[in-house]
Amino acid sequence: MMAALQTKPYALQRGEGQSLQLEGTQVFVMASSEQTGGAFNLFEVSCLPGYATALQIHYAEDVAVYVLEGALTFFWGDEKKTAVAGSYLFQPRGTPHGFRVEGVTPARILYLTCPAGLDWFVIEQGLLTPKLESATAAARYKIEILGLLPE
Repeated sequence: MMAALQTKPYALQRGEGQSLQLEGTQVFVMASSEQTGGAFNLFEVSCLPGYATALQIHYAEDVAVYVLEGALTFFWGDEKKTAVAGSYLFQPRGTPHGFRVEGVTPARILYLTCPAGLDWFVIEQGLLTPKLESATAAARYKIEILGLLPE
């Protein structure tokens, strides 16, 4: 039997956590795999206007997004949904998805994945960038990069 990972309480203020500057974004790792015993990851992501992810599929984790500021369009395959501050979106594993920041205002979101593990890819490659050449690295984390978002 494998011993359970020991976790302990902790608190972070806005702007705290491991900070990563990625193309068009700033990501704060608020809850790492290590901190949650592998239960989940939580990221605070700030994105510049016009920023867009690649269309991608996460096979290993479900994704929940809560919009704190700004306006975004979320894509699930051919479907799209506009989200503004206060919106919540759920993307089950296996769903093609991505998002684009709309308008002239930056966006800020909370990005939750369950179970944990996405933090290692974000740290290693910068998942939230539209670079298609990261597809090989993504595959190691059970993520498939499909291409650019539809217009």
